[in-house]
Amino acid sequence: MNFRNVIKILIIILVLILFVSIILLLYVKYAEKNGYDPPTNDIHVSIVPEVKKVESKNNYYAVKSCVEKFYQYLSKINTDDYRIIDEETIQYEEKMNKQAVYEMLDERYIEYKNITVDNIFEQIQQIEDSTVIIEEMYMSQKDVNMSAYIVYGKLTNNKTKEKTDFELLVEVDMLNRTFKVIMEDYIENKIGEINEGTNLNLDMPSSIQKGNYNVFDYENITDETYITDIFNEFKDNMRYDYKSAYESLDEEYKKSRFSGYDEFDNYAKNNARRSLEMQLSKFQKTNREGYTQYTCIDQDDNYYIFYVTGIMDYKVILDTYTIDLPEFIEKYNSSTDAEKVLLNIQKVVEAINDGDYRYVYNKLDSTFRQNNFPKEVDFENYIKQNFYKNNSIGYSNYKTSGDLHIYDISFKDKENESNPSLTKTFIMQLKEGTDFVMSFNVN
Repeated sequence: MNFRNVIKILIIILVLILFVSIILLLYVKYAEKNGYDPPTNDIHVSIVPEVKKVESKNNYYAVKSCVEKFYQYLSKINTDDYRIIDEETIQYEEKMNKQAVYEMLDERYIEYKNITVDNIFEQIQQIEDSTVIIEEMYMSQKDVNMSAYIVYGKLTNNKTKEKTDFELLVEVDMLNRTFKVIMEDYIENKIGEINEGTNLNLDMPSSIQKGNYNVFDYENITDETYITDIFNEFKDNMRYDYKSAYESLDEEYKKSRFSGYDEFDNYAKNNARRSLEMQLSKFQKTNREGYTQYTCIDQDDNYYIFYVTGIMDYKVILDTYTIDLPEFIEKYNSSTDAEKVLLNIQKVVEAINDGDYRYVYNKLDSTFRQNNFPKEVDFENYIKQNFYKNNSIGYSNYKTSGDLHIYDISFKDKENESNPSLTKTFIMQLKEGTDFVMSFNVN
């Protein structure tokens, strides 16, 4: 082979390498722009046919939008909203809903139920206007474009707030941004039990044709959108579903803060107004080993700490004093004794503002407690009569006496700053770790 031919071959090889590189670069740019992760190992794509939990927020929200769209069109028309609209318009809306649901259903399900556009709401029960709550979502991937998502959740009736369970299988074509839905009865009778780590008993199509209704948008989900949804889900549970809210509490926190569900039930009822009005004001995200921590603060400076271990899989802590957060321990251990005392006083004030008188009562020096408040109810009545419901504090005149630390703490009414301030002298003894005991002047 002469030198000229060698040069030609090298040029061809270089052109091919350049061509493949451009294709991969374009794919990566397209993937990044449209919100899903490109392959990381050159041109090899990892396909996972086994059922696994959904780990991508973007995929989760895309599928959630499909489920919401499906149930939106499956909802009954609220005729109260059509009092000034003629019957012909109502019939048109009904016809459109039938066509939309029919188009979103998988062809196998249509055949299984003998569904036509005309009889669809005879074969499938319509729902009342409801909000979709996703509890669990799993996926099985056929190829880089086609996946099946198994979705478990509840439909919350927007009028009665009653909840009903649902299970859907959503086939998604990421390339065409299209989807098809299979409902629970087909899953039970034709697919069978679906378990994590096993292969899905379903032959997925290679693609899904685009229609007028079976399409979805794909977007990058920000941390703010994500934590706001978690925050609002917990807020709704605190308003309408106390048991779900209780079950979502961190186990260590739950045992430390409440004696059982009945006490939490009373807490939720006593804080009904707070739950009604709570709005996420700001948050901080911290990545920790095995979970992500979102520290959220509402408009009234109440704390809600979410430990997130999966997509919409979280546990909640409702204050920063009942159990010590990792960042508190780190800050406490690096503080001077005077600073530690102030950190502990801030815990006490937060507990008073939260109506958690038991926490403060248990921090009282035993002799001081026995002499002044032999019963917890005595202490509770004293706090209610001598402090504001929502206090802010200032501090001054720090001094020590042996192992005792003394501060003058001034209290002001956060809800009405025109009210006079009151001052209490706090005496605190630091114990092992972050523990402490305290007393204060009761006159």
